[in-house]
Amino acid sequence: MLGSNALDNCFTTLINEPLDAETVMKEIIQTRSLKSYVIDSLKRYHSLSDLMHILPVCADVRLDNYRGNSKHEIEQFLNIIDTITKSVLLTTTIESMPYESQRYLGNFIKKNDLPLPFAYYTWNKFNNMAEYKINFNLLAETMCSNSERYLLQTGSSSAMGLGKTSILQYIFQDKRSESLNTEGNENLRAGCIDVLFGTTIGHQKNESYVVFDVHGTLNVLNEDIITATQEHCSLQILYVTEQDIDSSFLTSTMNYSNNVRSKPTIVVVFDTDYEDRPTTGDKISDTFRRQYQTQNWPNVTWITAPIFKGSSGIGASTKFKHARRAQSVQQSFHRALGTLETKIHGQRQCTSIFAIQWYYTTVRMSSNVSPPPACCFEIENRLHDLFGGLDGETENLFIVTPISYLDSEIKQCERELQQNLDVSQTELNVKLQDLREQRQRINQISIHTAFFIELLTERSYIELLMTEIFLEKWRSKFESTLHEQLTAAKNEALRYSSKVKQLEEQRSVEVKNSNHSRMENIHNQLQIVQSEFNKRRQLMTEMESKLMNIDLTVGLFCDEIMALYDFLPNLFHTPSSSKNLIQEIAEHLVKLMYKGFAFHILRGRPLRCKSKLIQECLQYLKQTSQPPLVLTVIGEQSSAKSSLLNTTFGCNFRVSAGRCTIGMYMSVVSWKSQPIVIFDTEGLLSLEEAGSIFDNQMVTMAMLSSHLVLINHKGEFSSNLENLIGMSFYAKLQIRAPIKPKLLFVLRDQADMHASPTFFRQLAKLKENLYNDSKFLKSSIEEELEIGDNSVILLPNAFSHDVNAITNLRQCWRNETFPIEIISLRKTIFEKLMHVDQEQAPLTSTSGRSETSTVELVYTDMSHLYLKISSNLDAIDRLGPQLLQCKTLFELSIMNELQTIASEIVQTKNVAMYQEGEQLISQVLSEISTTSCIVNRTQVAEEFVRQLNLNFQRTLDQARAAFASSTERSCYPPDVKQKVERRMEPPIRCTQHLLKDEFYERLHKVLQRTRINEAQKKLMDAAQQEFDQNKAMGLDELQSRLEASFERILKEHYQDLLSSKESENQITEKILKFYNADCQSKAANITKDSIYNLLQPLNNDCYKHYFQKFINCWSELKKQANPADPNILRKFWSFFSGHGDKNVDTIWSDLKHSVEWFSNKKSDKNKKIFVNILKYLIMKIEEEVSNLISNAKSSSSNPRTVHFLFTYVENAINHEIVTNNQKYLNRHELCMDLVVIGLKILIDQAIAVEEANYESNMQKSTKEMKECKENLSKQYNAMKDSFEQGKNLANIVGKQIIDEIGHIVLRKIDSDVKQDIVRSQFINHEAIQNQAYEQSISQANGENILKYVYDINRYFMELSLKEIKTTLNAVTHNHTLNLEQLITAAIDKANETVVADSCEDTEVVKDHVHNAILDILDPQVRYDRLLFDVFPLFEVVRMPIQDSERFKKGFKQNILNYYNDIASRVMELTKNMKSEAFESCKRSISQQLGCQSRCPGCGAKCSRPEPHEKENVEQWCDPCKCPMGKCVCAHPDPILVEAHESTHHIAKAFHGGRYYKIFTPNLELCYQRWTTATVYMGDDDDAVSIFPAAKYYNEKHSAWYNDLNKQSTVGKACAEMVAPPDQRRAWMVVRHTLIKHYSKSHKMIEQKHYNTKLYPRSVVTLPEDYEPTWKDENFELQRMTMHKLKYDIRLSYCAIGQKRELLNETQQAYLSIISKQDWPSNIEQVYLDGNNMMFVIDSLRRLCLNRHGKKTEQIIGQIASAWNEKLQIPHVNLIYDSTKQVETIGTVNIQSAQPKYKTTDDMLVDLAKQNHGKNEHTIVVTADRALAAQLKNEGCQLVKPYHWFAHCVMLLTPDLIKQDPTESNTSVDTTTKTRRRHDNKKEKIHYDFDELVKRVANIDI
Repeated sequence: MLGSNALDNCFTTLINEPLDAETVMKEIIQTRSLKSYVIDSLKRYHSLSDLMHILPVCADVRLDNYRGNSKHEIEQFLNIIDTITKSVLLTTTIESMPYESQRYLGNFIKKNDLPLPFAYYTWNKFNNMAEYKINFNLLAETMCSNSERYLLQTGSSSAMGLGKTSILQYIFQDKRSESLNTEGNENLRAGCIDVLFGTTIGHQKNESYVVFDVHGTLNVLNEDIITATQEHCSLQILYVTEQDIDSSFLTSTMNYSNNVRSKPTIVVVFDTDYEDRPTTGDKISDTFRRQYQTQNWPNVTWITAPIFKGSSGIGASTKFKHARRAQSVQQSFHRALGTLETKIHGQRQCTSIFAIQWYYTTVRMSSNVSPPPACCFEIENRLHDLFGGLDGETENLFIVTPISYLDSEIKQCERELQQNLDVSQTELNVKLQDLREQRQRINQISIHTAFFIELLTERSYIELLMTEIFLEKWRSKFESTLHEQLTAAKNEALRYSSKVKQLEEQRSVEVKNSNHSRMENIHNQLQIVQSEFNKRRQLMTEMESKLMNIDLTVGLFCDEIMALYDFLPNLFHTPSSSKNLIQEIAEHLVKLMYKGFAFHILRGRPLRCKSKLIQECLQYLKQTSQPPLVLTVIGEQSSAKSSLLNTTFGCNFRVSAGRCTIGMYMSVVSWKSQPIVIFDTEGLLSLEEAGSIFDNQMVTMAMLSSHLVLINHKGEFSSNLENLIGMSFYAKLQIRAPIKPKLLFVLRDQADMHASPTFFRQLAKLKENLYNDSKFLKSSIEEELEIGDNSVILLPNAFSHDVNAITNLRQCWRNETFPIEIISLRKTIFEKLMHVDQEQAPLTSTSGRSETSTVELVYTDMSHLYLKISSNLDAIDRLGPQLLQCKTLFELSIMNELQTIASEIVQTKNVAMYQEGEQLISQVLSEISTTSCIVNRTQVAEEFVRQLNLNFQRTLDQARAAFASSTERSCYPPDVKQKVERRMEPPIRCTQHLLKDEFYERLHKVLQRTRINEAQKKLMDAAQQEFDQNKAMGLDELQSRLEASFERILKEHYQDLLSSKESENQITEKILKFYNADCQSKAANITKDSIYNLLQPLNNDCYKHYFQKFINCWSELKKQANPADPNILRKFWSFFSGHGDKNVDTIWSDLKHSVEWFSNKKSDKNKKIFVNILKYLIMKIEEEVSNLISNAKSSSSNPRTVHFLFTYVENAINHEIVTNNQKYLNRHELCMDLVVIGLKILIDQAIAVEEANYESNMQKSTKEMKECKENLSKQYNAMKDSFEQGKNLANIVGKQIIDEIGHIVLRKIDSDVKQDIVRSQFINHEAIQNQAYEQSISQANGENILKYVYDINRYFMELSLKEIKTTLNAVTHNHTLNLEQLITAAIDKANETVVADSCEDTEVVKDHVHNAILDILDPQVRYDRLLFDVFPLFEVVRMPIQDSERFKKGFKQNILNYYNDIASRVMELTKNMKSEAFESCKRSISQQLGCQSRCPGCGAKCSRPEPHEKENVEQWCDPCKCPMGKCVCAHPDPILVEAHESTHHIAKAFHGGRYYKIFTPNLELCYQRWTTATVYMGDDDDAVSIFPAAKYYNEKHSAWYNDLNKQSTVGKACAEMVAPPDQRRAWMVVRHTLIKHYSKSHKMIEQKHYNTKLYPRSVVTLPEDYEPTWKDENFELQRMTMHKLKYDIRLSYCAIGQKRELLNETQQAYLSIISKQDWPSNIEQVYLDGNNMMFVIDSLRRLCLNRHGKKTEQIIGQIASAWNEKLQIPHVNLIYDSTKQVETIGTVNIQSAQPKYKTTDDMLVDLAKQNHGKNEHTIVVTADRALAAQLKNEGCQLVKPYHWFAHCVMLLTPDLIKQDPTESNTSVDTTTKTRRRHDNKKEKIHYDFDELVKRVANIDI
């Protein structure tokens, strides 16, 4: 016998050979046992009938066919074959098993409705004799905790053989004669005990019993076990005959104890003349009753019964007598049970076989035993403690499985946030944050989970079963009521659903008849009915939630342990234990899986798969060298899918009515040496999931993951099946799983098992429908799914229902037809799986060439399988809402057609909307430009948005109306039209956003200029006011007031600038909005391999979460990046390449577990692929995005940036690094990660651009404001000197003339150049293509060749700029020719005006000059009058001119100086104009670069202009054997694609192409040897070959196929095997350079010899380290300016993150001053930032604003002095930017930063640096975080001004501290309180600072 804890392999291994006589004999010879077939019969619920049927056949086996020992074994077997019964088969099987297997076997015997052998005879081979054995093992699991009552039946020795067991079928309605043990040798049956389970028909309700059926009578062997059973039973039946009237049987049996005397007992007297004397039967009973009336047996009932001899039951009587006797016996027992019913229920119920076992052991050990006590187990007490307080209303899932519950809720919230991007998400975000915080607070294992961990690892399997039974009983308290409510809601929902369909059909009829009144009536009814349906749906959801809330199972707690280990793995580490706790759990979970508790692979809602615990479990599965085969069953809800798997494979999946399987469960069995992984899935087409994409997701999961899919279906084929299969085919096309599943339809409950031809025809029709419906996908369904013509298996109902002909009772039993058909199903499954196994063997190429390829194993082992399953679910989970939103292929095809119509309408309407929007923008900005004061940005924006929204709504309504008009055909279903119509809004809204962003960009520029003008005007007005009100004031005072006004206005201006700056969140959300709009508009398209089908929507949180996996690596790279280089990945690579492989290993180790790019994470190739993707794909994306940003005016406002990003990612996905390794990669994961990385690069650089622009604007503003202040200061200085006044006005006028005219001319130049670009015949995609090829390859210009190869877009830009350079120079020259004349004329006019003016007032003179200049300019240049209306001359203070003549002289002197300077100023202006115009040209030309797609063969750029037209591409067909011209083979329809082509294909070597395994340059063109060349994909050692090349391009790159196919017959050198002469010559020029360039990435090596007849050797060859010099920046000044701007951007780009981190750290560094003792005692020096402190206290802030700055400074000094009197700190310094009150107030020194320092910040930083190393005793009081960051680095301690003032109150006026009364009764959590301690201002503690000021300064504020 095996070890007691081992589970026999027969339970997890499927038999390989079918059962027949030959197999039986072979099994007998090899094992001397039929154990494997006994267990298999039980697993199939055949109840051993198949074995009993085959045994008679075996009896006829000829012994002559066997020799030697085999013959002897067979002969022995045949000698006993006629004595073999079902009981014999069971007992021999039991005895051949270990104890654990015996216990497990009991479940299968019970499910087969066979008696469980409890006490039986077995052969003792050591003593060579039969021995009596009582086996509790067999009942341990089935009766560990049960609710049935126990019944004991036995009889006297005279009643032996009279049919006690046969009578059970008349007592229990569910028992048939086939379920009873009535056969076998009487001697070997005597004293044996069987256990059966039966149900009686009670008077009030049916009663379930466990029947202990004693064969024979009591004897010395069974007396003790019968006695123990008798004490625990609720009812006993004793059989006697008339011979026992005087025997001691009844007295000895009934008088064992007082408990037994009072047992409800039925004494059955066998009457030999039962049929002949029905009236005398009672006399026999009365005789026994009188005989024993003196006995104290209060609960005994006496009845009679006929004799049932043998197994034949009723003998040879007539049918009438049979029926009469059966009904008489049934009525007798029914009356007896009714009489005793109350007494039976009054008996103490035994609930476990272990109670009998304990008492039996006690009885055997002692002769005087007390009655058995009540049975109670420790495990039950624990369970009552844990679950006693829970009910149907408590939040059970949250209480007992908090992690799983919160994970599910969090994921559901995240899903809703992702799928409802345009909906207000505040409530959801709040809920999500709350859920995350709740989960974060969990830091230990809950008591429920701890108990289940203990249950798994430390307790027995029996206790686990008792727990499961306890939970089942607990659920039963609430389930029935909830199920009734759910059923009622479902029925109501079905009724309303049917009514909805009827009304929709009626509406369709009325639409055709154009009966509008009737349509409206039906529409109203439909809305009402749909509303009622939705209410029922909502009620169903509530009921489902309640049912899930009580669905506490052992499996649920296993899910919780998985979730807990994923969330808090450290809780499972037990260092003191020799074995890791999680490993123990994993090992026990595997044991449970083999015993029926399957792994819950997909669990929760939304479904999730990944689990570290399951990965641990896989290590403990039975190891095998064979790769696993995967089988999945799918089907409708309640179609008995789990039962089918249990029957076919012996699994133990959970079964019940309704939805018992949630998600997907996994079990593992073995067949031969092959592991078979079985997935049981949740039911489809349930009302609970109606309207969702769940069904499509589940079917797609099966198709992506399985070798074989069983489609379990009741009845005939249905359209639902067809639709689900069709949509899974579409999803599989997009996700590109490597597996091709075989489909097998299992049609259940078939009455006619010979109707297969009918169903084969239905299957053919289903395939035809799928083929027709999927035509528009341009892919054959046979390529992705294998559906054989005869892939149909018919199964009957597993149960038979009928009325028993004898007992007249309705009975249900497992029939024998079903398990027989299961054998046929299993055989078919094995055949299909065997075919899969053979496919995974090495195969030779179908081309017949010498190349061979190996079919990559779909799953190499269990770990690989689990990773793929997880990856598949992730893909389906993310992409499902996009891919699977349609329910059928027909709906998808109609949607595609409707989308085409909608796209054309949207495109037209978008153009009109954009034009109207442009006009609206121009109109609004014109009004702002002509306004003399700054406008309210918010009001202007709101008004514009209001008008834009009206425009948007009007456009949307027009588009919808046009769509409705174009789709009136009846073939367009209304619901599909509605879906497409909803998709029309996003692109139109995107245009609305584009216009809005363009408006904000242009508004920003206008307002920027207006802000500066307004700030200057404010300063001028302030100066004017001061002068007007204080004309007698001294000059120094005027200058001082001017300085104060300047500081105030400049600060306001800074705040205004800051408010206009876009935040990081705004930029991120804007770019993500473009991304989502693009995704939504192009998702669910039919283009094969479209990346849009692999992308999911992203909101800000989702984007950040998705990027989290890269965050550590990204942060490290940013630290290493050079501020001057925005390409941090390129910097990273150069860093790593200089430090060997060690650092590469570091980054790989950091990301290899995070990224899900690889289908097999154990593959050795993963690291190499990863490095190549990073180095050649991601870096390329970064470079392209960086170039895109540099050429974009507003990177975050232009949706084209995101569109181009998609193109870059698509190029990367189609790169050979990906295509050659596609079998190792999860394409959808890689695609999504590349997009997210691209978005990160785009967003970061956009933020850097915004930061740089902000800094630039601030510097510009500061400069202009200072110039204005200086002008005003000069006017003050000159107010009493008319000559100086004139000179100042001349300076103002002269400067503005030059600046404004230069600005106007620049705008005109820019406009003219752009128009010329549009008109140019040379600056277009086709012309530049030809020119680039001509000037590089054709002319053998080495530098240009390298440019052509390295960066063709940049080369195109360089050539275009070369073309436009002449135009640019011409236009610039043309406009600048008149620039000097315009400036001279304006200056002349200004001088003439002043000379002619009376010059009494400076403002009047200024106005006259302004008007005169406009008059002189307007006629001379054809510019918009609007541009000149903004020509300002407002930097002039109105002052009286005391001497007009001196004023004129001064004006003339200075204005004439400008004549001398005109030439140099014009030259400088011209340079700036050329630079700015040049950059504007680059931005415009970048839009003309055309399609970015590259030829997959040679890398040539697509030459077609955008947008591309679609073309039909014929699908590839391998050559057939049909006669030439008479082919009858079916050919697939052509596919429609956006085709590419290139004017100049070049030799492959230019882009790294080299020969397979030779590594020398491949100098062929991609279309040469079109039908004879082989293309290799993958590494040279693991390459997959495709022959011929035409097939490769057709199947892998269909968009390029037409062009290459055409070029293969008409292209240059198409019939040759070498490149054209010009390309060969070009190669010889650059070969050294390119070979070195590709030596690492492509392993390219130099060719030893070149054919001198083909390759000229006389050309000048570039050296290998040659680098081309780019000429796309031609102007030196421009180069300097742009370099500086780029440097600023790059600096900001790298520094933003660091700056943010530093500021956050600084925030934490501030000292927290909560009490007066918190001030450090070792402080020797304090610096107070006075400028910061003037605005903390309201009263002081009002003083400042009312121009009492001096008084404010004095008050702060007084408070500081009083504070220091308490502390006596040696040095306290109060510092201001600029103050004249440099004195000492008490012990406080007042200091001014100016003139030595520019600001207080500069002074404090310098002082800190001077005191470096000693600053630990220094405190600086400041709120400036940037300053604080610098001081923190120098070692200073920091305090906020608010906290300093609070400390002053604590020390000086503690009575001014008040507690907010609302705070005392408020409960605040610890986290909140802790956080609030860092900022007293946020506490509910009030400091009366104003009273502090009043007391200390002794003033009344």
